[in-house]
Amino acid sequence: MAVSKLKKIKEYLLDLIFPIECLGCQKDNFYLCPECLKTIRLVDYFTCPNCRRPSQNGSTCPSCRRRTSLAGLIYAFDYDQPLFRKAWLTVKYQLITDLIYPLTEKLIVLLEQSNFLNNYYPDLIIPIPLHRRKLAKRGFNQSEIIAQILGQKFNWPLITKVLKRIKFTRSQTDLPKQARWLNVEKAFMVAEPEKIKNKNIILVDDVCTTGATLESAAKILKQGGAKSVWAITLARGKN
Repeated sequence: MAVSKLKKIKEYLLDLIFPIECLGCQKDNFYLCPECLKTIRLVDYFTCPNCRRPSQNGSTCPSCRRRTSLAGLIYAFDYDQPLFRKAWLTVKYQLITDLIYPLTEKLIVLLEQSNFLNNYYPDLIIPIPLHRRKLAKRGFNQSEIIAQILGQKFNWPLITKVLKRIKFTRSQTDLPKQARWLNVEKAFMVAEPEKIKNKNIILVDDVCTTGATLESAAKILKQGGAKSVWAITLARGKN
């Protein structure tokens, strides 16, 4: 009872200090009202994760397959849409996890409308892990929340302890393209290879820009015995 009362008091105080209002139109009681959420457009075609040329369901094109460990990439939004970018910066820096759910629901709509679910059958879904220091500071892993929602929706088994981030890295946002690849080099390890051996895996992250983080994680998973690795993200930004 005491815990419940403290939670209500905390929520009341937070509402006073940081009132909930739509990031788009400032309507009360929404972080993203239904009308503004509709204005965040889903992508209308898929591209190769490496060269960004159009490809079926986001699969890696034949000419890029030797240069990447990713079998493909699906994302829902162009990161440069102003309202999406504003929403996602609010998640990461104001720690508003409620925004993750409506955006992931739109990702689910895109997945259901595509042919991806008819052609790829994942054995596991794995979120990109945060380093323990960054997780302690933020208090949540946004990629893990996205993965949980997708796993529950599509009945994909979720594992979070096999892929580990062993290198504390700077934020990719602040780095130029080449430095991003160096920043995440050897950042991951596979703790229990037997759990991923011969498995078809979906890696989940929030935003893909250069693809360096996803590629680094996919490479270590393939070296650990994974059969194939696809990636799903909410959005993709420019290199």
